[in-house]
Amino acid sequence: MAGAAKLMSMDSRILSLIGSGHFLSHFYQLSLPPLLLVWRHEFGASFTALGLVITLFALATGLAQITAGILVDRFGAKPLLVGGLIAEGICIAAMGFANSLEAIYVLAVLAGFGNSVFHPADYAILNSSIGEERMGKAFGFHTFSGHLGGAVAPATIIFLTALFDWRLAMMATGMVGIAVAALIFTQGGILADEKTSLAKEKGQEASAIDSPSTWKLMLSRRMLYFFLFFLIASVTSSGVHSFSVVALVNVHGISLGNASTALTAFLFASAIGILVGGVIADRFGRHDTVAIIAFVVTGLIFIAVSQIGLEAALLIALFTIAGLSQGILRPARDMMVRAGAPKGAMGRVFGYVSTGIALGSGIAPVAFGWIVDQGASIWVFWLLAVFCVLGIAIVIEQKRSGAI
Repeated sequence: MAGAAKLMSMDSRILSLIGSGHFLSHFYQLSLPPLLLVWRHEFGASFTALGLVITLFALATGLAQITAGILVDRFGAKPLLVGGLIAEGICIAAMGFANSLEAIYVLAVLAGFGNSVFHPADYAILNSSIGEERMGKAFGFHTFSGHLGGAVAPATIIFLTALFDWRLAMMATGMVGIAVAALIFTQGGILADEKTSLAKEKGQEASAIDSPSTWKLMLSRRMLYFFLFFLIASVTSSGVHSFSVVALVNVHGISLGNASTALTAFLFASAIGILVGGVIADRFGRHDTVAIIAFVVTGLIFIAVSQIGLEAALLIALFTIAGLSQGILRPARDMMVRAGAPKGAMGRVFGYVSTGIALGSGIAPVAFGWIVDQGASIWVFWLLAVFCVLGIAIVIEQKRSGAI
């Protein structure tokens, strides 16, 4: 009992450190959009120019993740995690000193590079630091911490801006990142990663471990399926986030308040579902089956939502169930990728597949926005259902593809 309690205590410390960094990663991403109106007044820029700040941050994060994964596997996860968080914190704080939108562009790109380390570094650490029987819950908590950071970011940055001003708000939140990086650095002795673990197992430098080349890894059939899996899941969730409210109003004629409530219910249920999914992943173990069930439930719900004339209460209930299903999907998705990753390549694998998240998040708002512009809002829900079907097909095919 004492040994089990000690392990649980150690896991809690590890998850607190990793979760705090992931919390800030999502916090920083979603603290920028609320400032666009403030920056419009400050710099006299168009909304197109302001939106480029968000685009540059997202593109830098997505494009740098593969490189970050390579560095994690080669040099270890802890240095990259600490360095990335320090870099991002400094860049966010430096935005408070910016005298032009161009300066914020540069800082957004650099902050995005810092932000790119979290998925490859975090998953590499969790994979080597947490016991096998608790890995699903650990992955679930990691994803939940990011969602929580994103959820509290807009209200927090608006509150700080109202209390002080936007410059002090950026400086303060940026300094928090540096403080957390210092905490991870000083307490990082409990954080293992594949490089150190494999070196201990084989009595050699981790760089000498036989592991597939990065190109061979990325072009392998199974990893391509995982990339598409993350892309499809991201397009689905981003499609709901970006245009489901508009589509609900246009298709069902419900009020904007009720449509927003449906989206809010989806987001909260998704967060709860992530934690539930972590428990399911540890107890059930059939991650592909869980993923298929989650896609089936979500797809059927979007088909139901596409039917004209549904009441607001029913729509909110359906969105709640869809959110719960999508949340349960996340730990199963991560555990499937973990099972398919060769030793010594955890950073590269998660860096690569996470690029699919960034790509999907970039594609979905434009694609679904175009559909709404064509007066075909009902197709938002039909396409979401189609993406769920594609997700099921990808899960089945990656299972058949076997090992790399």
